[in-house]
Amino acid sequence: MRIRFLDLGELTVDEAWFIEGASVSTLSQPNPPSVRRRVKLIGALIEHPSEGVILFEAGPGANFRAHWPEVMHELFPMTSYSEANRLEAQLEKAGYRLKDVSAVVMGHLHVDHAGGLEAFKKTGVPIYVHESELKYAFYAVATKEDFGAYLPYYLDPQLNWKAVHEAELELFEGITVYHTPGHTPGTMSMKVELKRLEPFILTTDTFFFKENFYDERGQGWLIRDRMAWWRSLRKIKNLAARNRAHLIFGHDPDIFAEYSKEEFYD
Repeated sequence: MRIRFLDLGELTVDEAWFIEGASVSTLSQPNPPSVRRRVKLIGALIEHPSEGVILFEAGPGANFRAHWPEVMHELFPMTSYSEANRLEAQLEKAGYRLKDVSAVVMGHLHVDHAGGLEAFKKTGVPIYVHESELKYAFYAVATKEDFGAYLPYYLDPQLNWKAVHEAELELFEGITVYHTPGHTPGTMSMKVELKRLEPFILTTDTFFFKENFYDERGQGWLIRDRMAWWRSLRKIKNLAARNRAHLIFGHDPDIFAEYSKEEFYD
């Protein structure tokens, strides 16, 4: 088993969306500075010995500029995205094409993670996502109650959706997914076991940045269920400690820079 991390672009966004209490005014500092953060869009490609090429998350998709509503471009602007960040280009850099992907595992279905699923329409490639996320995402699109976070161009019934119902499931040999809600109802983290190294845990947006995990700073405006998030934090902390795992947080540019130095880890 080998894993490689994919650079699917970068946003620049107000920190308060990600860190609880960021930029909050206080008696002694009534007008704090507003901090904007680099937000790396991270995917992963896994070479599985029996299942083939497995993709973890799909990025915003090549056509995000046309599909994202103006409010998304204003609040979550894509400040670094070129042809090299397209999902197809990232796969080709690793020596593969879209047709080589045998399965996709989704941490959650927000636009910056799942827009690239449009590339798998009518291909039959299974798209694994937690049941709670699938239900919430389609409901959000149908009712427009979570406008912008989920969009219809990639939430297509023709995709080969495969729902994960369990709180913990070994999806493939050496690849286990864990229900870690809080950011969204169906957020899933994933552990990938390797032969030579300790396992990797890919948290997607259970934790955006290292501060969420190590400093236990709760999520900011993007959280959906604060108490569920704290339970997910304890779950992943316990899992990481027992496995001495390498942690890949959903959007941390420093973590990506550290773990993208090697082409593959095995």
